[in-house]
Amino acid sequence: MTWSRLFVSEYFSVFVVFVATLPLLAAWGCYWVAMRPSLVAVFVPRDLQTSYLGALTLPFALFLAFMVSDIWNRETLYARTVLQEVQRLDAVLDIARVCGPSCAPVDDAAGGYARALSRYEWDEGWVRPQPEVSTAFAGLVEAVARSSADAAVPNYIRSTLLASQIELRRLRTDRYFILHADLAPHRWIVVMVLGMLSLIGLAALHVGKRYQLIIGLSTFAIAFSTTLAYTVALSWPTVDESIVPSEELRRVLE
Repeated sequence: MTWSRLFVSEYFSVFVVFVATLPLLAAWGCYWVAMRPSLVAVFVPRDLQTSYLGALTLPFALFLAFMVSDIWNRETLYARTVLQEVQRLDAVLDIARVCGPSCAPVDDAAGGYARALSRYEWDEGWVRPQPEVSTAFAGLVEAVARSSADAAVPNYIRSTLLASQIELRRLRTDRYFILHADLAPHRWIVVMVLGMLSLIGLAALHVGKRYQLIIGLSTFAIAFSTTLAYTVALSWPTVDESIVPSEELRRVLE
């Protein structure tokens, strides 16, 4: 997704601040227009029904609420997938140490893969497969292949190592899918359009009324800005490793 690569980088915090300023700028624009003498002379706010504003703000509130709910659910799925990766790596280490010297390469490769995940994907929040992680996983695959070719390794350990390798690949793919599945750009466009329409509706009800405009537009714009910035920040989850038991995490990383 090209659009995501443009925004999710070391400048992501700058992008979040930029998005948060858009509702504030829009509110200032609505205030400026609503206080223009030419508009005040011809526009009569009392001709609008109070329900007019509710008809605009209700779709905005509902759509944004559902969108935030989807993002929270995805954050939980993403964190659960990371936890499953740690548990599977922990199991690989157990199997390799039970196997003995024949599986020592698997032990080293699993630790290297875990450290690569922690540095490049679990903490940073990825938008595409990181080459360092892919290289570490290729090393794990090679180590499993070498150990499986050793006649001293029992068949049940070979099959378990191979199944774990396949599961780790699947979990990494799941993380990518979870991250990108619900981030269609048109959702953000709809949120912005509905929010801007709500600001226009709020301004239309108070054309020429300075203090009502300042209070109404500023409170709505601040709420809109805060919610939008928080939603954007949650869109690219960075999983806090505190979700994983510290002893288990330390074991797969050391």
